[in-house]
Amino acid sequence: MPTFQVQEAYSFYRTYILEYSRNKAEIYEQYGFSLQGSVGSKDWEVFAAILVNDRARRGDGADLENYEVKSATIGGSFEYQYHRNRGLNKLTDDRDVDHIFIARSETYMNVEVWLVERTKMIPTFDRWLPELLQNYETSERQRFRRSVTYGLLEAKVFGF
Repeated sequence: MPTFQVQEAYSFYRTYILEYSRNKAEIYEQYGFSLQGSVGSKDWEVFAAILVNDRARRGDGADLENYEVKSATIGGSFEYQYHRNRGLNKLTDDRDVDHIFIARSETYMNVEVWLVERTKMIPTFDRWLPELLQNYETSERQRFRRSVTYGLLEAKVFGF
């Protein structure tokens, strides 16, 4: 279990995610855009890295050396996407790391974080493996996508 750096992660969140979103909100609204998607996945990966004191992983695979990071709006789904050329390797990498799920409100004012140990996720990835292999039997398919729902995390289906 990592030593959580909650204060440091919150400081990053407050400065680079929350304030950044607030500063853009009025302009977005003026032109008819929502804030949805205005914070990039790298910001959430940095937030998670600070929280669990980890670092970015080089190359393809998991986002951090010891964690895969997923973000979504509260109530939404956390998407896993596997591309044709590296999908099998990526699925294997996902089996070998713990997973951090970050759910946030549309205004970025509320954030929920779950840390799910890799052993709790392995049955999910084992279930996806034959589907992934079957997906690429046709040459037209370039991606394989599956999701973990917010409801599963909220219901503690993974036993944490």
